[in-house]
Amino acid sequence: MSENLLVITGVSGHVGFNTLALALARNYRVRAIVRRAEQGEHIKRTQSVKPFVSNLEIIVVPDLLKPGAFDGVLDGASGVLHIASPLVVETDNFKRDIIDPAVDATVGILKSAAKTPSVKRIVITSSIATILTWEYIISDDYTKEFTAKDVQTPADASSRFDMPMQAYAASKGLARAATYNFLEEEKPQFDIINIMPSMVIGKNELNTKKEDLEIGTNGIAIGPLTGIKQQMPNLGVSVHVNDVAKAHLDALNPAIPGNQDLLCSSGGLEGTCWDDAKDIARKFYSKQVTDGLFNLTGTSPSRPIRLDASETEKIFGWKFASFESQVRSVADHYIELAGAQ
Repeated sequence: MSENLLVITGVSGHVGFNTLALALARNYRVRAIVRRAEQGEHIKRTQSVKPFVSNLEIIVVPDLLKPGAFDGVLDGASGVLHIASPLVVETDNFKRDIIDPAVDATVGILKSAAKTPSVKRIVITSSIATILTWEYIISDDYTKEFTAKDVQTPADASSRFDMPMQAYAASKGLARAATYNFLEEEKPQFDIINIMPSMVIGKNELNTKKEDLEIGTNGIAIGPLTGIKQQMPNLGVSVHVNDVAKAHLDALNPAIPGNQDLLCSSGGLEGTCWDDAKDIARKFYSKQVTDGLFNLTGTSPSRPIRLDASETEKIFGWKFASFESQVRSVADHYIELAGAQ
């Protein structure tokens, strides 16, 4: 498998970049898709990518939603990792800015892959948002257990959404549904695997300032250390970004049956308590706590969620890294960037 060509989308993002770096370290040849040339240049300058740049081809596709955008881009590839997807953003039109792009880009890459005989498997980044309803999240039920088989019927794209997260969940659910509809109707030569991560935590080498780490999911982990006080509870489930990258690549193994969903989350049914990050800091970063870099005055409330990802661990043959290792990955990077500023 290691001599084969992979196409990866979303490489300018947290999961996509880490997956790209790991693929190159595993001696894959990678064709990475970016929307702007400067994104590719930034990626090529990173320490993780520099030693392998001869195995990296950057392709600029300015509009992933344009019909035929991926035609020709997949030529010669045996595997495709479709990681690109809209993030949770505030907007006055959730359908236009979150839902349609997620669905259309996914269907677009499936259509192009169906015209590319070399493609045998597509691994798609889905989300635990496909198995959790908004009604459940805001409920008082902390006992229900979820597996990858608990996929919910997604909200219609034209539904009224009160929060961006609701639209994001719909985008992931509708993209997944469109994928399986495509397989049923078109019966292409490839199969697919959906990777469903929980809250992704870990070093993002594309971040160049320590303040960058306080944005997005990493901010939930580092916030209690740096004084950020969040009011809204965050889902109490997390997974190391390195494990998500590894899952995407390991899912290419033809010995693993295709056309299935794989849940990725650490901590077993107990999940993650975000404010435990403070105890981790006290244990490993006493100097930074004493110096005030980590003042431990922040808080990230947790909404307990019981996810059972044991089947994924069984399929891959490895265990998800602990919340401690996730926090240390981000904290070490924060200290590194603070020293450079």
